Amino acid sequence: MPARTSLLHRNLRLCTYDGLAAMPICYLVLPSNFIVAALLTGQFRLQPEIYGLICSLPFWGNFVQAFLMPFINRALPPRSVSIVSALTQGAAWAALAVAIGLLPPDEPEATGRWFLLLLAVSAAATAMAAVSWTSWIQEWVPMRIRGKYFGLRNRLNQIVQLVFLLVTGQLLARMGGTVRAFQVLIGVAVFFRILSVVAQYRTHAGLAPAQGGDRRLPWRAQFTELARCSPFKWFVAYGAVWGFAANCIGPFYPVFMLEQLRLSLADISFLVVLSSIGGAVSYPAWGALADRFGNRPVMLFAMIAWQLQNLLWCILNPSNTWILYVMWAFGGVMGAGFALSLFAIQLKIIPRAAKTLAISLNLAVTALVTAIAPMIGGVLLEQLLHAGYDPIIVFHGLFLIQPVMAILGCLLLMRVQEVNSRPLSNVIGAMRNIRTLSAMVGLGFLVDHVFVRRRKKV
Repeated sequence: MPARTSLLHRNLRLCTYDGLAAMPICYLVLPSNFIVAALLTGQFRLQPEIYGLICSLPFWGNFVQAFLMPFINRALPPRSVSIVSALTQGAAWAALAVAIGLLPPDEPEATGRWFLLLLAVSAAATAMAAVSWTSWIQEWVPMRIRGKYFGLRNRLNQIVQLVFLLVTGQLLARMGGTVRAFQVLIGVAVFFRILSVVAQYRTHAGLAPAQGGDRRLPWRAQFTELARCSPFKWFVAYGAVWGFAANCIGPFYPVFMLEQLRLSLADISFLVVLSSIGGAVSYPAWGALADRFGNRPVMLFAMIAWQLQNLLWCILNPSNTWILYVMWAFGGVMGAGFALSLFAIQLKIIPRAAKTLAISLNLAVTALVTAIAPMIGGVLLEQLLHAGYDPIIVFHGLFLIQPVMAILGCLLLMRVQEVNSRPLSNVIGAMRNIRTLSAMVGLGFLVDHVFVRRRKKV
């Protein structure tokens, strides 16, 4: 027993190292990150329509992997698929770093095709890495510690992302946002991705299963198992609605800040840093709340609060950009709670006998809807701008899509049955507690100092 515990601790430590090293490239593959937005729309001047198509690639990758994973899983275990996919992802970005130094910046149609090709390879590899890694993690991380462990792990990940973004802002400012600056950033991300693969390779998770061995079922039996799982079906439906809401106009938030609010790359980098700080300081508190009340009520609370503040995007203009600092800090806290609980509830509700198929189907179904979203958003934006409407008014109107759809989508999330889950009102009640709120913003140490009486030395 001590040997197994020691091995589990070693694997958890390596899993943490994996996440820390992977953070730079994980940020780059996000559909709406400001670095890629500045590269594609600033340096290479891609139109909103083609930019929206490129932003949809990660979701098309999630859709395609559902047809590939059943065949791949017959030949390779999840750990091996995760490692190979991560290496492929790194190779695609290494090729992109070389390509942007050779592509002509004044030919957006030609360069757009190259970006589509390389980022499509990255999207497919990222999707397979995500599915296989999640399936692999479920095999050996004990359920009793998932909330606490992933809360701490995600907090450390946010700190690394914070450092990466600070370096990014300084580098882009000093090098003037040149192609060489983007090449350096991508090169750093690829280097650390290789280190994360080394950590995965050294993780011997098969020797430390979290629970009893999974029973292997034929694919048809696994489909039957999923068809009987109502929480999983409602979860997939909710994911599709949220995916569309977040990604219809989501990739164009950086474009709005760059072109309409006239913010610099350093300004946007600082906003993302604020969001990362909010997530980093709040992750442990969210993990504790999820372990105590369940993941669903935490998701509901965080999502509703997060989207209500996103309505402020509809009043932003160059004269009140100071609001963004409050929005991104608050959004970082709420987004962290939602993201952590979203990952944890997925591990909790999917049938263990069909875990890989469940993860693949969830990604495929939600991706099919989500992939269309930025394409629709790009076409809408381009048509409205070409019609001669005031660009700021156009963006303000389109910014209503995400918060309205996301809040309405919570009706579907409420149908997801989670074992030992408490009502949403319990989480709201916990938020009235000054200690809980202080922990959310990283001031738990201060509250303990003020309210906890120290024992006198005898």
